[in-house]
Amino acid sequence: MSMNTYVKIKSPATLANFGPGFDVFGIALEKPYDIVELEISSGPSTITTKNYDLPTNIHKNVASYAALKLFEKNGKNTSFSMALEKGIRPASGMGSSGASSVGGAYAAAALCGTVNDKDVIMAAAEGERISSGNAHADNVVPCYMGGFTSIVSIDPLNVINIFPEGLNIVAVLPDIKVSTKKARAILPDKVPMADAVSNVAMASCVVHSLMKKDYKALGIALEDRLSIPYRKTLVTGYDDARKAALDSGAMAFSLGGSGPAVFAIVDNNKKEVADAIGDAFADKGIGCTKYMTKIGDGAQILALE
Repeated sequence: MSMNTYVKIKSPATLANFGPGFDVFGIALEKPYDIVELEISSGPSTITTKNYDLPTNIHKNVASYAALKLFEKNGKNTSFSMALEKGIRPASGMGSSGASSVGGAYAAAALCGTVNDKDVIMAAAEGERISSGNAHADNVVPCYMGGFTSIVSIDPLNVINIFPEGLNIVAVLPDIKVSTKKARAILPDKVPMADAVSNVAMASCVVHSLMKKDYKALGIALEDRLSIPYRKTLVTGYDDARKAALDSGAMAFSLGGSGPAVFAIVDNNKKEVADAIGDAFADKGIGCTKYMTKIGDGAQILALE
């Protein structure tokens, strides 16, 4: 049996934390997404990137690094050429490096002919390590698995995965840069017991709301006391954007990952809510990109030859 030599992967944006689930919860979006193409080659391995200026050293680009890790795990010393088309802005709070990492790891797994979920997730988490300094999986897991994910543990791999149909989301990305490292550094080492208890209550409510498809309940459930109160200070206009979203009929509002992206849970009023959030940022002199989207299916193989 001959091995496939070319694969094309679509890997979506994600919103980590999803309110109170710091480092645990995440959701996959239908759009935006990255496209990773991987082809076995005879020469030295290469990576090219489109739309954003990213490292072209295969050990420094998260997509190629994750692919290397996956090939390594399968005992293959494979040369490849990779093309990464970035649909997700880096440092967006929408899982940009996670999507690239998943794309690279999943592509390599597909060419090895052994797609083992844990191996893909671990290799992708290693890609995240070179981007943010630690091998976190709160973007990688939803990007790969799709829907809503709650990480119980990575080793052994244990993930709660719910697919809440018709969960409409507006994600708005303001033209502000927030580095993941800085957003981690701003968090306190210790939190008050009352804040921890509140987050347990809210996180339980999130899972129940999604299982019952009672999306209005997310209005309460997306409250967070562990990270957003600190991180929102890095996103100029956060409180105004939140008020504008809720005033225009959004059911819930929160911060995407470490920001600067924000998102709202909406009914059929995507455009009104997106415009209201955009206007709130515009009032502060900040431009933004709006994504009218919904919960998505996770990474997909688009072609395998």
